[in-house]
Amino acid sequence: MKSNGIADDKIIVLATDDIANNPSNPYPGQMFNKPTAAGTPGVDVYAGCKIDYSGTDVTPEMFVKVLTGDDSAGGKVLKSTKKDRVFVNFVDHGGVNIIGFPRTTMHATELVGALTTMHSQSMYKELVFYLEACESGSMFETLPADIKIYATTAANAHESSWGTYCMPDDKVDGKSIGSCLGDLYSVTWMEDTDKAEAGETIGEQTTAVTKLTTKSHVTVFGEKDIEAEKILNFEGASATAKASWRDLGVKAAPHEATSIRSENAALASAFHRFAEGGDDEAGAELIAGVQARMAARATFDKITTKLTGKGLAALPRRSSSQLKCHYEAHKAYVSKCGEWHEMALSFSATLADLCEHQAGKPEAIVAAIGEACVKA
Repeated sequence: MKSNGIADDKIIVLATDDIANNPSNPYPGQMFNKPTAAGTPGVDVYAGCKIDYSGTDVTPEMFVKVLTGDDSAGGKVLKSTKKDRVFVNFVDHGGVNIIGFPRTTMHATELVGALTTMHSQSMYKELVFYLEACESGSMFETLPADIKIYATTAANAHESSWGTYCMPDDKVDGKSIGSCLGDLYSVTWMEDTDKAEAGETIGEQTTAVTKLTTKSHVTVFGEKDIEAEKILNFEGASATAKASWRDLGVKAAPHEATSIRSENAALASAFHRFAEGGDDEAGAELIAGVQARMAARATFDKITTKLTGKGLAALPRRSSSQLKCHYEAHKAYVSKCGEWHEMALSFSATLADLCEHQAGKPEAIVAAIGEACVKA
């Protein structure tokens, strides 16, 4: 955004900020989202990036405060008006009707609520929202169509999003990072912006991103008229950024062969680091991740069996239309079982399926969750 001519005072950044100075990062204090060959330095996307809220400050409540201009956030918040265009980019893990934050999650009810509050307070002329997360299409299914918001998501409501530039395409200046460098949808729209002509529209970018995001289905919600707007009105445009990814010798489309389901990216990274270097910490991380996934599966198998008489594998996938029921079940899970962790997020779909099974009535689901997560 900065290199595309958007002023610092128009940019607000919330970031976990646990990558640049992570002990596993072979380039301390730097971050890269595109691979380069040996002898070709990468572009450090961390340099000059001012993070306004980091670590434990990055919560759903803080996100809502920033979006709705609530000064109790204690830092920079949106002060936009009905004359302004607003662009929101959100990247994290997710599940059906939930998106991840460092230590907690945000429900679709809360996200759409914040956006409708922005509309009621006349905080934008038009708003464009790009959302990268697994099952991210579930987050906007109740977004009103007439509040001047255009949203696209990395995946539909029933599928994982995908990491890309993963092992072995994770090398920067010939050195392996040991992790995916980005996400297929996000890398694709950013690289499209890097090479965009001044006249490219939001709709043209959506078409390009949809074509190149080959592992999941980009999904569109909201005000289709906004597709005619130029991307420079939301993402900026500057000649200095035009061909940066081309200069690195990177293909127009991220490499499909080294894309990994986002829900498995952490496991794949730990396995790679353990297999390549025998890193004991990576091995412990891999074991802990697999055990956490299996424990989550066992918990949801108990919940499902209690309600249907059959195990998790026998529960049919349905829609996620029972949002009120899902919200109550989601709150019960957090209360009784603890916060959703990365290895459990995909099972949010199970709660949606159970809400359909229970005809939108959450009481029995809430009770089953309480029994499954009762402390020994």
